[in-house]
Amino acid sequence: MQRLFFALWPPLELSRKLFRLGGNVLKGGAGRHVVAENIHLTLAFLGSVNATFRECAELSASNVQVDAFSLDLEWLGCWPKSGILWVGPELTPKALWQLVQQLNAGLAGCGHEAEKRPYAAHLTLARNARPCLPARVIDAHRWEIDRFCLVQSHTLREGARYEILREWKLIKPTT
Repeated sequence: MQRLFFALWPPLELSRKLFRLGGNVLKGGAGRHVVAENIHLTLAFLGSVNATFRECAELSASNVQVDAFSLDLEWLGCWPKSGILWVGPELTPKALWQLVQQLNAGLAGCGHEAEKRPYAAHLTLARNARPCLPARVIDAHRWEIDRFCLVQSHTLREGARYEILREWKLIKPTT
């Protein structure tokens, strides 16, 4: 069994900027930072799956047909109930919606049930953030997205470690 999810993985330079942003927000408060190397945008969480399901999930991912796109991370917020400090777009780009929808449609064919909550595009910067400040606009961090990946989550005593297992390229727009 492997604990898997599909995600967008930012370049390390962007992850480090977001890590510093999270640290600045948490100054004087409490919370557990997500290490820069683990910052990502989840597309679909699969949970603990066997090799047969993984094979089906990879095949469905290979059928995704979505254009590469830009994502502006321009909002910083915190969900009070969970204490998740996050950064995300004001509006989710159409291509990101299509990517999530196509992945979920393919995964449904593998017997996977999609998340019931509405999709909220975000990157988690910290957990158990207190105080939990209201959402606000920040200077945008533009992210050019040209691929998505399948990731395995390893649960360790010191925290989660993520391993990218496979990547799929998005369609390059013609100019």
